[in-house]
Amino acid sequence: MCRWATELERNHLFTPVILRLMLKRLYLACLLTLPVIAQITAMRPSFSDFPVKEVFHGKPAAPNLITKGELMFRTRIRIGANVPVEFAGHYTLPRWGCGTGCNEFVIVDSMTGKAYDVPFALAELPFSWVEKHGGDALKRMDYRPDSRLLKINACPNEKDCGLYDYVMVDGEGLKLLRKELLPSEFQPKE
Repeated sequence: MCRWATELERNHLFTPVILRLMLKRLYLACLLTLPVIAQITAMRPSFSDFPVKEVFHGKPAAPNLITKGELMFRTRIRIGANVPVEFAGHYTLPRWGCGTGCNEFVIVDSMTGKAYDVPFALAELPFSWVEKHGGDALKRMDYRPDSRLLKINACPNEKDCGLYDYVMVDGEGLKLLRKELLPSEFQPKE
């Protein structure tokens, strides 16, 4: 046995009782931090939580435009709908600008051509919040062809700035799953 170990044993630094006590405290510390870690990682749903069975790869159907808003932006919608599937297995998300740092969009079913209006425009998150949180802007809209989850990181209609999670429900449109508003100091002043 090495010399320092025997000296430590003599000084009672590593007695079995102390070792058990240290291990218990370490175990307790781990148990107490697990819920915090789980909460941080589980706050927003994952794209894999909302998978689709298959992704449509056929020729996109022409959009069936009915509402006044859809007809007003028919060219942008038709161009945006004539691309490979972007979202939820068989949808595209035609988008167009509505001013600096703002966009509007609709959801178009590539198989049927049905268009789903979205009742809000998306303004960017406040730069002060982005800067405070690392300086890297989140994507205003985040989506995948193989997931029904749509993450929106924006200020809908230039208010209620926050992080929104929606799920696409076939035949109905978007359903809000979760929203996390930014603190009031980052909300637009009215």
